[in-house]
Amino acid sequence: MDLPTAALPPHRPAPHLDVRAATVADLPAVSDLYERVARHRRGMLTRRGGLFDHLGATTKLPTDGVTLVEHDGNLVAYASWDRGRGYGPEAVLTVKEALATTADGARELVGVLASWRSVTPTLRLRLLDGDAVTAHLPVEAAREHHQQTWMHRPVDVARAVRLRGWPVHARGGVDFTLDDELADWNTGAWRLEVADGAAELRRTTTAPALHLGVRGFAQLYAGATTAEALVHAGQLCHEPGADPRALDLLAAGGPAHLLDYF
Repeated sequence: MDLPTAALPPHRPAPHLDVRAATVADLPAVSDLYERVARHRRGMLTRRGGLFDHLGATTKLPTDGVTLVEHDGNLVAYASWDRGRGYGPEAVLTVKEALATTADGARELVGVLASWRSVTPTLRLRLLDGDAVTAHLPVEAAREHHQQTWMHRPVDVARAVRLRGWPVHARGGVDFTLDDELADWNTGAWRLEVADGAAELRRTTTAPALHLGVRGFAQLYAGATTAEALVHAGQLCHEPGADPRALDLLAAGGPAHLLDYF
């Protein structure tokens, strides 16, 4: 999204917070904060494994700069950014990430970004719905710069359900048949049971009244639609008298997010 930098709210630095530029030695703490933000959301990748191992041996920051906000020596917010070029109307400060785990930290970070208003009229950043930083931004002034759609395709639906992570308030069960022409091991009758932050998808011998295509399964799993909308799209069929909204259980937790390109 693009935001006019001048639209950011005025801010007075908080005396209990420290703001400084990051060094390479700070990157592990930055990764830890990202994971604290990502862990309770759906879809955001963890930054572990081969793709990110090289960060442990890097000798320079991955962007022009990384700004840290700390409270008593603990990282509570950060922004990674590229300055771009020029000072005119086309100048843009591109913020790769702006994440925070406290309201004070987010407010301080937004104040730092606002301080660029005299040289970069536009702030370009990726937002997460309802996160700490977005709560302190004038999102009504934002306009879309670019959107890239990502694809989700379940390969093993039973394992995907078991390992996804589920909201602790969600509880229930629903029977349905799944049709997957390419991965026939997914095809058949299933019962989804969700409780206590976990879920299982088990084979059943009953004759379910709800019939779901694999594309519909993928969209519900990622929180991208509702069961009623899938009926309208022809990706979910039901027997007379059956309520398709029971399959909204598969979408429990809200829409998935993704900040990393992979």
